[in-house]
Amino acid sequence: MNGMLGSLIILMLVSSPAMAKPSCPRVVGEVASCLAFLRKNGPAKPSQRCCQGVKKVNGMAKTRNDRIAICECIKGTLVNIDYDPKRVPVLGKQCGSTFDLPPVDRKTNCNQIA
Repeated sequence: MNGMLGSLIILMLVSSPAMAKPSCPRVVGEVASCLAFLRKNGPAKPSQRCCQGVKKVNGMAKTRNDRIAICECIKGTLVNIDYDPKRVPVLGKQCGSTFDLPPVDRKTNCNQIA
């Protein structure tokens, strides 16, 4: 799993758009530890490290454009990973944060994020 996580971070560093704010590599770095929770048979609760990252990403989401960028980043990152999209919106509640994303999958229109 560590190899996959490293590959995921490298992929995002190479493919992130230059103008996206907050930066996708930073978003991925903050929530990379949430991957175990997002898997279909993952633990019932996210790790403390995951929740710390979720709270940091929530702090980055100051504007609608920030939330769209975060959504697009997560969407692009998870596209080749076996995960349960229904677990994405649970992260905020599980971590005691206002982090609010829909179930992110290939069909998610991040421009509809409020």
